Amino acid sequence: MSRMGLFVILFFGILVIGLTILGSMRLFNYDKLSYELSVLRDKTNLLENLLSDMEFSQVMDSSIAYEKFISNYYDKHEIEYPGLAPVEGYVTRGLNINNNHFGIDIAAKYLDNIYASGYGKVIFSGLNKDLGNTIIINHPGGFITMYAHNDSNMVFQGEIVEKGQVIARIGETGNSQGPHLHFEIWKNNKVLDPRGIIPKYKQKDVSIR
Repeated sequence: MSRMGLFVILFFGILVIGLTILGSMRLFNYDKLSYELSVLRDKTNLLENLLSDMEFSQVMDSSIAYEKFISNYYDKHEIEYPGLAPVEGYVTRGLNINNNHFGIDIAAKYLDNIYASGYGKVIFSGLNKDLGNTIIINHPGGFITMYAHNDSNMVFQGEIVEKGQVIARIGETGNSQGPHLHFEIWKNNKVLDPRGIIPKYKQKDVSIR
């Protein structure tokens, strides 16, 4: 074999070994560039999700931004607060801010449907130690609603729900003494009394005042 042929074989051998080492470093994130790119990608995805949730409920100041918001999220939806009664039943317990009870308890039949009080985006659907199976929905205009003690959740985090859509079933999961729905309404981080928003619950209020 000529000297030139030997040199070519040696060169390609070194090249293959080098690429193998580089590939292994990238596989285990030892390559700094690959690692930084993966971190940047994860941060970008997280930021996009956070911005999406914030934009969905933020108060718009300019008419241009407002029109853009409407075109993006309200193609064929009415702009309104979450005012639909999520379940049929009687209010057995009202708000008690001092005892960290930020909503109302509505006694209802076990496994009855729970409906979304308004159009919005599910920002939480999972299990809480005290509240049991819980759903939190982010509504345009700064409104947030929460539905707790559900027997089962029927929607997932990130899902867009329509007003009146079945999202869960009445249950008694978590810290509960019977089948009921714990229902909360918030507006711009301030708790609201659902009985003041949904007339049906004011009429069917049997809680001790």
